Amino acid sequence: MRILTGFIDRLVFAAGVIVFLQLPHFIDQYTQRVGGFYDAERAHLEKYQAIADQNFGGSLDALIEEFKTSSNNAVRQTGEQVATTRETMARLRSGLDRLESSDLLQKITYLATHLDYELAKSTLRVFQPGAPFSLGAFVSGVIGGMLFSLLFHVALRLFAYIFRGGKNCMLKLGKYNKTGI
Repeated sequence: MRILTGFIDRLVFAAGVIVFLQLPHFIDQYTQRVGGFYDAERAHLEKYQAIADQNFGGSLDALIEEFKTSSNNAVRQTGEQVATTRETMARLRSGLDRLESSDLLQKITYLATHLDYELAKSTLRVFQPGAPFSLGAFVSGVIGGMLFSLLFHVALRLFAYIFRGGKNCMLKLGKYNKTGI
């Protein structure tokens, strides 16, 4: 039985390493997607900025205000869209700066608190697993392996506790038997 659990433990550890190696790789692909989305939004807004440059002395705020005060509903909605695009660009730029200049732990923390679910879903939809060669990926993989292995052992102990009758199961597993039996 110990040989089987040892083998399963190694498989679970390897699975944890493989899964957690993907985390830095996913973050890299997510960052690229955020960058692409930012570039698309910037290109869109540049067209309105050119209109503002020609007609409002370069003031995008004045152009937006002109749109918003129009009697035409479609023009007002366009002004709201331009304002929203500018806000989205600012948010994306801030996130991109954090994702491009932080270490792995800071990136994970940032994504845990600021993840754009639509971008994450679209990134996951086209995600191609890979094995990044970096210290962060290595550390992430080892932590994942240890975490999966720990969860496996906790589940094994819990299973034994439930199905072997409480405290006596620890003695049966041999880990807590002070007499060596």
